[in-house]
Amino acid sequence: MKRGEEYFIDSSVWIPYFRGVETEQDDLIDELLDEDRISINGIVVTELLKGSRIPEEFDRLSSALSGLKFVGAGPASYQAAGRNGFALKKEGVSVPLSDLIIATECIAGGLILIERDHHFAAIAAHLPLRRYRDFKA
Repeated sequence: MKRGEEYFIDSSVWIPYFRGVETEQDDLIDELLDEDRISINGIVVTELLKGSRIPEEFDRLSSALSGLKFVGAGPASYQAAGRNGFALKKEGVSVPLSDLIIATECIAGGLILIERDHHFAAIAAHLPLRRYRDFKA
């Protein structure tokens, strides 16, 4: 992990983190949170909040996520996601719209994606998506 690099954490990693399930990414997430090097978008916020089981969990998540840097959500972001989706479709790759938008916003922002979702490997095979697992020694 290089100093100054910015990261995006997918909901596939946030969910176990917030539920207290230990994973190999916990120390990394803690370090990145301490250094304010994590970005998020509306899709991940929505995915996490809708998964809340009780109002207190919703409030706790909402508060925790509000301190992260927010990326995307503008017309240019959706145009880029459409362009990337079109390019992937021409290669025979089909991924969920949410993952396509997340990947596009990571590419546009130069963010390294931390995830546990096989769709991102398919995206990275055709687009310049930087994934954390590609940087691990």
